[in-house]
Parts: sequence; C-alpha cells; structure tokens
Amino acid sequence: MLQAGEHKRVANQGRDINGLTMVHCSDCDSTTRDVDEEAAIKKMAADRCVPNCENCKRLRSSYDGAPAVPEGGSCNDSHHTCPHCGKHWWQFNKHFHLWGQV
Repeated sequence: MLQAGEHKRVANQGRDINGLTMVHCSDCDSTTRDVDEEAAIKKMAADRCVPNCENCKRLRSSYDGAPAVPEGGSCNDSHHTCPHCGKHWWQFNKHFHLWGQV
C-alpha cells in the first residue's frame, strides 16, 4: 500500500486505455492518472483526502437519469472544483451528464 500526502491507502491500479498509470485512494475513492507512478502519486498528494465527500460522490455517480448538480454550479457546467476537497472535475459527456476527475 502506498501513501500520497493525506491519502494513506493508495494503490497502483495499472495503466488505463491511454497508457497512463492510475493510482487510487481507497479512503476518498479518488483516482489520479499520470505518465508514471511517481508523477501520479505527486499529483494525488496535492489534493486533500476527504472521505465521503457528498459533492464528489454525486458527480462520480451522475448519469442522464439522475444528473448531478455540482455545489455552486449547474448540471451543464464543463468544469468544477469541489469546494470541500479541491478535487477537479470535467463533464466529458454533457448529453449523459458523465463526470470524470481530472
């Protein structure tokens, strides 16, 4: 088990479809991608670890049947920064209201 700043339970999830290394925090359910493990861990360490962040949980589970409305924003926003934990989100599919952490 790895550690990245406030993130105590981090694991390398291998490479994604784009060849980027993914690291995942089991506590806050956050995933970060970068060219290698060291860069991904460094990127994750820059974010706060906030387990059970309701705003991020809504974005993570958003879909066309239940579109998430980010706190302080709209379900049609392209980008969002969570005011509680500082995680950055991007709505990569506005038709189906699908959000991904960036």
